[in-house]
Amino acid sequence: MRTAITVMLSIFLFTGSASAAMYKWKDADGSIQYGQYPPSGVEATRIKSDRTPKTAPATRKPLQEQVREMEARQERQQEEKSAAELEKKNAAIRKQNCKNAHSNIAELGYGGNRLAAMADGTYKRLTEEEKQKMIKKNEEAIKKYCD
Repeated sequence: MRTAITVMLSIFLFTGSASAAMYKWKDADGSIQYGQYPPSGVEATRIKSDRTPKTAPATRKPLQEQVREMEARQERQQEEKSAAELEKKNAAIRKQNCKNAHSNIAELGYGGNRLAAMADGTYKRLTEEEKQKMIKKNEEAIKKYCD
């Protein structure tokens, strides 16, 4: 039992410290080759490996800060999406308001003493002055809502 533990520890220690060397050489065709064991009779260059991490731990941002930044990005994206949806809805409302204003002017322009639907749902015969006020109001709506 004791020898098994000793063997396992020695294997662990030696395999951890013995890193596989890499070599670079040119083959007979002139192509550059890489491998752990260069062929015999070929001039090979040992490649030193940089085993340090590309980002040193001291320069990494703490995980909590990374999470906060990610949440902030997600929140901005959601706000942008909401703003785009709101703009789309507003454009549809403006288009409908434009259509309604054109329709109202057409109805008011038929002439005669026709009944007009009021906002409260009742109908009323408009005087010429009331009719002109409503036409002016709808022309202003066209300027405001129609592109």
